Amino acid sequence: MAAIRGGWTVSLRLGMLGLCVGLAALGAPGARAQEEVVRLGDLLALGNAGVYVAVEKGYFREQGIRNEVSTFASAAKAMPALGSGELDVSVGAASAGLFNAIAQGATFRIVADKGQTGPGKGYVYLTVRKDLVESGQVKTVRDLKGRKVALFAKGIVQDYLMGKMAEEVGLTIKDFDLTYMAAPNQLAAYRAKAIDAAQVNEPWGANFEAEKVAVRFRTPDQVKGLGAVQIGIIMYSGKFIRERRPAAQRWMDAYIKGCRFFLEKGIHDTEVLAILEKYTKVPARTIQAAISQHQDPDGRLNLKNLADQIQWFAANGYLPKAIEVEQAVDLSFLR
Repeated sequence: MAAIRGGWTVSLRLGMLGLCVGLAALGAPGARAQEEVVRLGDLLALGNAGVYVAVEKGYFREQGIRNEVSTFASAAKAMPALGSGELDVSVGAASAGLFNAIAQGATFRIVADKGQTGPGKGYVYLTVRKDLVESGQVKTVRDLKGRKVALFAKGIVQDYLMGKMAEEVGLTIKDFDLTYMAAPNQLAAYRAKAIDAAQVNEPWGANFEAEKVAVRFRTPDQVKGLGAVQIGIIMYSGKFIRERRPAAQRWMDAYIKGCRFFLEKGIHDTEVLAILEKYTKVPARTIQAAISQHQDPDGRLNLKNLADQIQWFAANGYLPKAIEVEQAVDLSFLR
């Protein structure tokens, strides 16, 4: 089944990797005669602003690239397709599963930054049920000991952040009753008072506050000694790196141009808001209330923090053995 919407071809397909929404950008006057297709795995998140801007502003067309986009529920679900070469590029976050796959011989690599935390940029953070905060039952992270805390999936950067917040108050990640569920399910669980806290990314935190079920409680930039955290990443398949290097470089050049436009304008810019609303389907008013991510203008990764994530995953049983961060990255596409 296919339909035309806003200059994009939209198709639905159901496969072993789950429900995917394919979006193929149509050509335009001035585009190269032979546009090269790049298969991109997306997560439909505000943190993908650089990608969405590059698509909407025509930066990929300028480079002779046409993205065919499949939407996944998480980066972990996209990894099999990335590993097999069914995807060329995937957005997401670092995880224990990603590092373990590379340790086992997977050839995909982290190639660029997609979003980091920083002062005032703690866009992935801990929320706590509103009534628990207002009643004084939860005043610090320590008060969540033994309580039910929701994360999107096991072994992802949210575990790392929750662990760091626990360690700050003398606890460990094992002191919480962890449960794993997607953000829409977290909203329902908050309404039913089935969870006490949740680590979320934007715009879900802003949405929880708008729904009056939870409040922002602690952001990564508030955690003493943690520093900037590498949250979002761009990954290339090994096949894309080896066999289509010119296209991989052109994709990166277009993406970086999109990131720089986003950094220059900011999340509250009218044009940026319209782009994010179009691609994420999140209302502009919710986006305006969200905390924005920091992005490096050159796509540079925070390797120090990625190395710390690897060590934390290994120390806490999420990763059989730590690897060197250099094994997981390929920085050769950054100008």
